[in-house]
Amino acid sequence: MESLALAIEVRDAYTRGHCDRTGRIARALGQCFDLEPAQLEQLELAAHFHDVGKIGVPDRVLLHPGTVPDDDWPAIRAHSELGERIFLASGHAHASEVATLIRHHHEAMDGSGYPDGLAGDAIPLGARLLRVADSYDAMTTRRTYAEARSHETAMRILHAEQHQKIDPEVFRVFEQLMRNADLREA
Repeated sequence: MESLALAIEVRDAYTRGHCDRTGRIARALGQCFDLEPAQLEQLELAAHFHDVGKIGVPDRVLLHPGTVPDDDWPAIRAHSELGERIFLASGHAHASEVATLIRHHHEAMDGSGYPDGLAGDAIPLGARLLRVADSYDAMTTRRTYAEARSHETAMRILHAEQHQKIDPEVFRVFEQLMRNADLREA
């Protein structure tokens, strides 16, 4: 697994840090949902590797400053399916379970997400947890295309995305969890 993590870091140092922070947040969130130890491990592993598919996204898209042009969205959207394929090839004992979470971390509660347009409870719980952890960290850290937002702003955006993009029950628990300032600095 370390070689896969190194490949992410070599490709894009931001993505490696983002995946590590997302892993810490996702694990803490999963603990609030009383996941079994194996499920927690799978969730944390999926969080650490949820963006491994970005290895296959061209630099001009991945490192594009500002808003991604519409023509480049197919390359961005392909990263979750590519990530699933890469992780399945890892040989990890729980590759199938972890790869499923990687594939579905951009699904939306209303079915507007990708890659499969799953909605509601059809989205695995781990993927719903990962979606919130991923979104929060992405919003609160500086990226090539956006400045970091404050904790308060990110929480307002996530609150507004309930029912459409994110699971309202997951957000409710996340909101309580994020009262812990240490996680905000994950």
